[in-house]
Amino acid sequence: MCGEFVLHDGPRVAPIAPTPTAGLGQGVFAVDRTLGSGYVQQWNASVQRGLTANTTLEIAYVGSAITHVGIPDSNLNQLTADQLALGPALLERVPNPYFGVIPRSSSLGDPTLPIAQLLKPYPEYTTVSLYRNNVGTTRYDGLEVSVRQRFARGLSYTAAYTRSTLVDDASSVFDASILTGPVANYPIADSHDRSRERDYSTGDMPRVFVSSLVWELPAGAGRAHVLHGVSGALANGWTVALLATLQSGTPVAVTQATNFNAFAGFGVQRPNLVGDPTLPAGERTAGRWFDTAAFTAAPQFAIGSASRNPVRGPSYRDVDLALMRRVPVGRTAIELRAEVFNLLNTPPLGAPAAVLGAANFGTITTAGDPRVVQLAVKFVF
Repeated sequence: MCGEFVLHDGPRVAPIAPTPTAGLGQGVFAVDRTLGSGYVQQWNASVQRGLTANTTLEIAYVGSAITHVGIPDSNLNQLTADQLALGPALLERVPNPYFGVIPRSSSLGDPTLPIAQLLKPYPEYTTVSLYRNNVGTTRYDGLEVSVRQRFARGLSYTAAYTRSTLVDDASSVFDASILTGPVANYPIADSHDRSRERDYSTGDMPRVFVSSLVWELPAGAGRAHVLHGVSGALANGWTVALLATLQSGTPVAVTQATNFNAFAGFGVQRPNLVGDPTLPAGERTAGRWFDTAAFTAAPQFAIGSASRNPVRGPSYRDVDLALMRRVPVGRTAIELRAEVFNLLNTPPLGAPAAVLGAANFGTITTAGDPRVVQLAVKFVF
């Protein structure tokens, strides 16, 4: 068959040579080869103090900065904010200088075009994107306080608290799939002004507390004769393990349902912020997580004043408990285990809906698992 080839030799495909009209009337994708690869700088300083023979206190500062973070979702073929302010005149149609050159199947192939299209940097194309446009930066600063006790007298524990900030101008695309072509609905408010993207990162958790405990309760003295001759690993009584995690909610991006400026090459339009969207803790419910009245729709020809991540989602609280005991049976044992996940039954709430104009704006409709109990029996030999 003519389509077959030897894997070692590779496929016999002749690339199409570029022409002066290649891609006209379409979205195009390029790479800026002058941009270097991203790199990370990290620094830390810590002080440790022994409180007892087995207990240590540590206070540490941890910082990092990432340079040349990729921002793939942006459009080089967008009007500037000053041009956008020209208003309705941008929608007036004028003769298309590319008529007959750009294929009629393109949205730019009509006899006339809006003035807005002709004012773009590359008027003969739609979206112009750079793959992994490495111009973003991140900055992390954190204070960490921890207490640790090494295993002694059947008990070990760790308690750690972190107070931190993570700021960047790129996390809106960290979870995006790898692009294979230009997209028009990129999440950057203004491709010509990256300062509008500088905000608390999507992954920012300013307060995190994690604690773990393992406590081995000795077997009763009255059972010593029963356990005689059984290895120490099998002679233990109950073992209690506890893990607790508390952390702040992460930021949530807010946009509006209608992007009135798509014609000008803007991928998203954020609303105007007219108040403080954060509700007091006692007023937050799944049906109204933040004050939706703090946002109003930005009109056409304007860029909304809301920052990239103006609200935060729910905090996270979780306590897991495990109880285990080994019962000797001759020189073997049966291990009994009971595990309770989410002991306090506080299911983690999902992020609130954050599209102004949608019926569910400001509400939470998803949640994680409630309390789960798991029992297990294991034969050890």
